Amino acid sequence: MNNTTGIVQEKVYYPYYDYIRFIAASVVMFGHANLITWSPAGSIAVDVFFTLSGWLIGNILIKTHKNQLPQFYFNRVIRIWIPYFISFFIVISLSLIKDDITLKWIEIVFYKATFVYNIFGPSQLAEYKNLMPLDGTANHFWSVNAEEQFYLFAPILLVITPIVGRSIFTWILLVIAAMLYDIYAPIFAGVLLAILVDRNRDFERKKLVKPILIILLSISVILFIYNIYMTVASVIFSAALIMLLKIPGQHHKAGVFLGGISYSLYLNHWMGEFLANFSMKIGLTNNITIRYLISFISAYIIASIIYLTVEKYCIRMRPVWYNVAYGKLAVFFAYSTVAIGILVGTYFNIYY
Repeated sequence: MNNTTGIVQEKVYYPYYDYIRFIAASVVMFGHANLITWSPAGSIAVDVFFTLSGWLIGNILIKTHKNQLPQFYFNRVIRIWIPYFISFFIVISLSLIKDDITLKWIEIVFYKATFVYNIFGPSQLAEYKNLMPLDGTANHFWSVNAEEQFYLFAPILLVITPIVGRSIFTWILLVIAAMLYDIYAPIFAGVLLAILVDRNRDFERKKLVKPILIILLSISVILFIYNIYMTVASVIFSAALIMLLKIPGQHHKAGVFLGGISYSLYLNHWMGEFLANFSMKIGLTNNITIRYLISFISAYIIASIIYLTVEKYCIRMRPVWYNVAYGKLAVFFAYSTVAIGILVGTYFNIYY
């Protein structure tokens, strides 16, 4: 594709980001399986994901022109929607076999189909878990929905209104507001980091930067240990970690693979739990260690299959599939899907 019309991609490769994605997805899986019993672990892992997303997408968008936005949205739809809806349809198919179809079931499915479950769903989990598909199995989809909304919000600021949207002050305010209202502060922090580094090209060459980052990381760990200021600590931890791991290097085959399967692992690790529970139900094993092995190995295998057969193919074919018309359709469907979800969700919350 002609570079004058294509999205500008970051040419520098940071291999340790692949490993941190894989580790974060694994921590979420281990937490859901109760192998990790420290409850904040999963939330911190998601915050690391959010910060990395904000950092990477922020770097893309501050180099993107308005006429390139259709391709940006097209790329996001291909990368995020296809694996997401594979997992979504598996959940729904199994739920149709197992669960009773009620109005609440339809409501929750609708939220997940329109990427607004994070707004309307999690608050209902405690009361309506048994009415949700597979007893709320796909509750973790909330974070993908939140990221999808970020992909709609960030270009408006960073590309369409760059005078305000690329201001460091704007994103400092957004990070503070997000922490105060507990609405995904790490993803805003990731964009703030992208803008700071873009404005200060020699930022990392300054002698005090790395020691300060290490001190901030250490402070956040201390806050975790004492279980105080956890929201602030998680933002600091995630931001410092991403900056410390911003080490240019060559592609590591193992790292590329592990980072590649991380999205499908996050989406589909519940399948490993499903298979492990089934193996115990039919008497295949009663050993908890074997149960964990079945769960985790199955999850890694399933994620690897989806990555190798679907995700890699879609990523490779994106430039071939793209044209401006498809890009504009992606923009339309991305915004209209979430808008319809919010409207219907608001109606449900008012009248039901």
